[in-house]
Amino acid sequence: MTVTPAHEIPLGIRRKAIAVHEAGHALVAILLKRDVTEAMLHPPDGLSGETRFASAESLPLDLTLEADRRRVADAIVVLMAGQAAEAEYWRRHALLYSPKVTSHRTDAAEVHALKSGLALSPEQDALFTGYCIEKAKKLVLQDPAQAAIQEMAMRLSESMSLLRAEMNEIMARHRVALRK
Repeated sequence: MTVTPAHEIPLGIRRKAIAVHEAGHALVAILLKRDVTEAMLHPPDGLSGETRFASAESLPLDLTLEADRRRVADAIVVLMAGQAAEAEYWRRHALLYSPKVTSHRTDAAEVHALKSGLALSPEQDALFTGYCIEKAKKLVLQDPAQAAIQEMAMRLSESMSLLRAEMNEIMARHRVALRK
C-alpha cells in the first residue's frame, strides 16, 4: 500500500480527520465521566487539536488502589479513543487516501507516561494495552457513537471549537450511552 503524502490530501479532509480524533477523545471522556469542557482545533489550519478538561487538582495516585488503577486505565482509553476514531475515518476514505498518520504521537507519549507507573511486565503490558484499545474501539465504533462523532467533528472542523453543552446535545440526540 502506498502512503499518500499529507500535501496531496486536501486541507479540509485533514482538518476533519483531526476533528474526528478530538471528537473521539471527547465522546469517550464524557462517557467515562471525565469533566470535558471543550474540544478545539488549533489555528490557523486546524491540523492539530486538543480536548480540554476542567482544571482539577492533581491528586497523587496510589497505584496499589484499584480505583486509582481504574482512573489510569480510563485515561488511557480516552487517549486511545482519538486514534480509534481517526483510524475509522481514514478507513472510510481508504479508496482515496492512505496517509501516514502522525497525530497520535503526543497521545502515545501520554499513554507511555501513564503506564510507566503501573510496573507491568511485558506480558501484562500487552494484555493491558489490548484491553484499553478494545474498550476504546467498543465505545467509539458503536453506531450511535459514530453518528455523534461525525456530527461533533463536522461542527468542530467548521468552528474550530466545540463546548461541552454542544457535545452533550449531540450525544443525547444520537442516544450515545455507556453500555455495560
